[in-house]
Amino acid sequence: MSTSFGAEDPGGVQRLFVPFVRPFLKTPVQGAATSILLASSPDLEQVSGRYFANSKPKRSSKASYDQTAAARLWQVSAELVGLTATA
Repeated sequence: MSTSFGAEDPGGVQRLFVPFVRPFLKTPVQGAATSILLASSPDLEQVSGRYFANSKPKRSSKASYDQTAAARLWQVSAELVGLTATA
């Protein structure tokens, strides 16, 4: 998304790369459109657990369906914040 995030302390790669890709990036309004649609559309009020991109439901990456990885992520996250992971 074309914002000034990180502009105060850009890395070398960012300084070189961003000016070339900026014309192809979404504006903040375009980037927020899917979130706004999902938060405000009565048609999507009962939709939960779906992945959306560009205001359309999409299938997320194959890795996102890996139950073993999901369980491990939950376990590590719970440990990091001092919770006991339960199944």
